[in-house]
Amino acid sequence: MRVSERMRYGVVNNRVERSKTSNADALETLSSQKRINKLSDDPTGAKDIINTRDVIRNKQQFIRNIDFSKGYLERTETAISGITDNLIRAKELAIGMSNDTYDQNSRDASAKEIKQIIDEVIQLGNASFNGRYVFAGFRNQTPPITADGQFLGDDGKIFVQVDQGNFRQMNIQARNLFEADPSEAESGRYGLMQTFDVLLKGLHSNDKEMIHKSMGELEFQLEKATSYQATIGGIWGSLANTSQRLEGEVDFEKENLSKVQDADMFAATSEFKRTETVLQSTLMASNKLLQPSLLNFMQ
Repeated sequence: MRVSERMRYGVVNNRVERSKTSNADALETLSSQKRINKLSDDPTGAKDIINTRDVIRNKQQFIRNIDFSKGYLERTETAISGITDNLIRAKELAIGMSNDTYDQNSRDASAKEIKQIIDEVIQLGNASFNGRYVFAGFRNQTPPITADGQFLGDDGKIFVQVDQGNFRQMNIQARNLFEADPSEAESGRYGLMQTFDVLLKGLHSNDKEMIHKSMGELEFQLEKATSYQATIGGIWGSLANTSQRLEGEVDFEKENLSKVQDADMFAATSEFKRTETVLQSTLMASNKLLQPSLLNFMQ
């Protein structure tokens, strides 16, 4: 059977193209350091890579959610800590001014400091994180404490997803921090801002009985604030543990991804050198095969 030049050229061209493709694939593996660069390299492995990447992205988003929640809680705790410090200072003033040693002038001077404390507590009550008022519940775009100490927030619980099917509350319901609940009001207790007002009125009116009453109320408000701090600490600790676990899981998934996706660089280098040698040999052989002879020319 006579082999035509067209057929000979086709065979040679196919050999060269296969060699070039093998060498290009080896070069891509070597440069990317990835065993799988396209679906055809390993369909099953490519599917595993897509799934693992999706798992990693989800867990990393959960970690970011937790970081945001921790920042929100830290801002809340800082504000309550400031309120606690002001309550302690107000109680110190109340204890001092309940003594007969001090006169009206001294109590008027203390009243000015109490007024400053009230202003600072209102400012702390309107603490915000990332544009959200931390004590306002769902109404977190509006300052929850008015200039006269009224609470305008709600009891909304804000949840954030921290894992697959797992949501955690990232805020505290602060109404009871600033207001007396029905049972407290029934027993004669005041809200936080009312307590400061009782002390302020007692100082202005030189009423030692009212000052004494404010001391007990200030102690009660301190206990509530401390309880809120403990609640925040518990939520924060739980979130921190979840974040630590997720970070470990992300590292584990990345290791699995590397096992499926990453190339053995020694093997990749060897394969590239082999395909390069094959390509050069094929090109040289093809060149000789395609050189026209006198006989070919005369035919």
